[in-house]
Amino acid sequence: MEKAKLNNTMILDWSMALLISGSIALIGNVLGYGATITQSIYGILWLLLFTLVGLILKQLIPFNLPAMAYISMIAILFSIPLSPVSAVVVTHVEQISLLALCTPILAYAGVSVGKDWPAFRKIGYKGAIVSILVIVGTVLACVVFSEILFRMF
Repeated sequence: MEKAKLNNTMILDWSMALLISGSIALIGNVLGYGATITQSIYGILWLLLFTLVGLILKQLIPFNLPAMAYISMIAILFSIPLSPVSAVVVTHVEQISLLALCTPILAYAGVSVGKDWPAFRKIGYKGAIVSILVIVGTVLACVVFSEILFRMF
């Protein structure tokens, strides 16, 4: 499969989607975790910048790596102690709650499932049961794992 050529429309679409997601995360961080808008906005802007640059690099670099790899590399380069902006980036991004960032992702997943409801219904009740069991199993495994680590250290 050949990569689509990078164009202004792609960048504009990504920017709009990121601004919407960032706004939802900002609201979630302010309302849910007691941060102020001024504490949160710079961290959200840094995260949006890393994501946009990573998406652009994915289109420009010929390697077949997922966009998440590029986004992670950009964020790491900006936050390692050797970076001249490390202190600023870390100070701002640590103000953002991880759960506030999950809110737009979960909202998008819900919209995706709702958008393709006929396909979801074809899975039937067995698929719903398996999904619930997977979620519960994952949560329980995380709880057990973290409890073991907390007791060890």
